[in-house]
Amino acid sequence: MKYAEIKGISLISILFILLIGCKKDDKYFVSPNDPTSATLPTLLAALEVSTINSYEGDLARTAGMLVQHGVGVEGQATQVNGYTLSENSFDNQWSQIYQAINSGDQLLAISGGDENPRYRGITKIVMAMNWGLLTDLWGDIPYTEAVAGIKFPKYDSQESVLAGIQTLLSEGITDLASAADQNAFLPGADDIIFGGDVELWSKTAWTLKARYLNRLSNKSDYNPTDILDALSKGIASQDDDCMGKHGDGDNDHNQWYDFLNERAYVTASAPFVDSLLLRPADTRIFYYFDSSGFGNTVVGSPVAVPEVDVSYWGSYLAAGANTPTPLVTYFEALFIKAEVLARQGSANAADVLNDAIKASCKKVTAGAYDGSSIATYTTANTTVSRVMYEKWLAMFGQVEVYTDYRRTGYPNLTPNPLGATSGHIIPKRFPTPLTERTTNTNAPTPAITDPVWWAQ
Repeated sequence: MKYAEIKGISLISILFILLIGCKKDDKYFVSPNDPTSATLPTLLAALEVSTINSYEGDLARTAGMLVQHGVGVEGQATQVNGYTLSENSFDNQWSQIYQAINSGDQLLAISGGDENPRYRGITKIVMAMNWGLLTDLWGDIPYTEAVAGIKFPKYDSQESVLAGIQTLLSEGITDLASAADQNAFLPGADDIIFGGDVELWSKTAWTLKARYLNRLSNKSDYNPTDILDALSKGIASQDDDCMGKHGDGDNDHNQWYDFLNERAYVTASAPFVDSLLLRPADTRIFYYFDSSGFGNTVVGSPVAVPEVDVSYWGSYLAAGANTPTPLVTYFEALFIKAEVLARQGSANAADVLNDAIKASCKKVTAGAYDGSSIATYTTANTTVSRVMYEKWLAMFGQVEVYTDYRRTGYPNLTPNPLGATSGHIIPKRFPTPLTERTTNTNAPTPAITDPVWWAQ
């Protein structure tokens, strides 16, 4: 049996391999016969690195400012803070995600049909994560024609994209169930996230199924039973967490760490900090943010009038260059379960919510604080609004919080009174990227105040 392995390749080199696979004249198309196709290991590593980059980079910072985890105090970040989302600010992010999807499609094409089902399964799960990020932030997107060599791909409805994501995840789970000797090659070190552990990938896929099924909470076909069933097969402990991995090399760094050391245009938000400080026992705040220089406390910037002399990111997301970042976690799974149970009026919702809070506290503080002193919800005070408020406090730095806010309206944030949108409302989607608008005749141009389908 052959085991695929990558050694001595920096993450930036892998990204380069990914990026050169895209033809400029057909921006969604990558030929499986292109010599840049490389190998299964190289393409899988490239796909995972790009996905981590998308979940951790500019999109996460923008989403975090919109839900007031952070405040933009300098540069382009001040525009986001003032709800001026420029369409030319998202060209690179949009293209990078589609380039990752192209690489995934190319990987599927060269995987030898049924010869490498484990590579195929991991690829489908990571591709689903990219499709999810795209549709969550932009709504309707090119999907069925995106990698078909069509110059002006049509836009598919968000509803159909979400259905496609579920299909990819189901197929991925089936592929991962293959025995080792049914694979010509087995993923190993080239699988940056899990090192080829198919059980952990399967648990991640089931949790992702729950995440995207829960997007339908405002729709008639919302099915809590399916969500709970998926969660029962998903991530079951912190040891199962799907994390973005980083190295110590100059080009392999955690993006939060590099951003704060190079630009630091985003600071702690006063509304978020003040909410955490309501419970002095909650020590997560000292891991989210740096308290040095302020008498061992954390200071946040007002949203309307940004201030530079406040706290910046701390050890949880930016302790060092190789700090891992959360993608799909045990505490997220518990919060999804708590929301479903709260919607059902279940007496078990409080216990699950308390478990979610404790799991978050243990994760953020690396076990230094178990959260039991603040995880005190009862049946009487466990509501969907309280679940989403606690999830807002727990999912610091993740795009998922922006999705939850738009889907549920919780927490009840006070928009920036100086925001540029009509009525100063928090933007409900990202704008169509400039390059996409000007080169794809099918591209729609919804206002950033128009909700995406699952939020309607």
